[in-house]
Amino acid sequence: MVNPSTISEINQVIEAYFKEHSSLTIVPVKELMPAFIGAGIFAKDLRNGLPIRQILRELDEANQLQLIPALYAERNGQSTYWYFIADNTTVPTTPYKRDEKSTAGKEDSLSRAQSDATYVIDLCDRVLGRKANRKKRFDFLLGDVHKDGVSRTKLPVDAFYEHLQLVVEYKEMPASDPGAPFYKSRMKTVSGVTREEQRRLYDKRRAELLPKHQIDLVVISWSDFLIDAQNRIIRNEERDIKVVQNALKKIIQKNS
Repeated sequence: MVNPSTISEINQVIEAYFKEHSSLTIVPVKELMPAFIGAGIFAKDLRNGLPIRQILRELDEANQLQLIPALYAERNGQSTYWYFIADNTTVPTTPYKRDEKSTAGKEDSLSRAQSDATYVIDLCDRVLGRKANRKKRFDFLLGDVHKDGVSRTKLPVDAFYEHLQLVVEYKEMPASDPGAPFYKSRMKTVSGVTREEQRRLYDKRRAELLPKHQIDLVVISWSDFLIDAQNRIIRNEERDIKVVQNALKKIIQKNS
């Protein structure tokens, strides 16, 4: 069984990596091996990322991949290709391009510019005139207890505006909606519920705990926008920024 403290350290390294490389949205797990070694998680690299792949395989066999929220497994027959994806990035629906010319620094099918959540938070930044912390985790906002009965993962929020003590969450179309894509949301989590059920529980937890710590919460829903046949926002900045302004109206008035 993988040590929970090791999982926690791996998640911290992934978070720091995407914070430092903000233009990236998806990278093969081997790309983070130098960072894992630097953090003391592994002593050295073997066979282009074998140490981290071994941990992922153990988690996969134990049905515990959800312990690393940024993980994406692309399965092709008997083969599994492992990647880390940034927060607010849509789960891929097409295989990641693994050709000789592609590099981790190039935009790909998971381009940050293509993420509806990122698009909406970008609009929030413009409306509020501030840059959000998009990877903020609070000590008091925790996920369910892991199978070890002790450890818990800090839950991320979509955007935190520290000066305003404000969290903004973008609510995606739930997988239970007939038009929503069918993917990991139906998998069972460590809590014994589906990911969609867990998402609802965690959304409720954010709504209850953030105000108790004097942090305002604003939820902007996919249903506030015009959506295309692929369930993505039909982008019109002039129209969409009005949606965001309306959602943040009370916050703007409160801080004016």
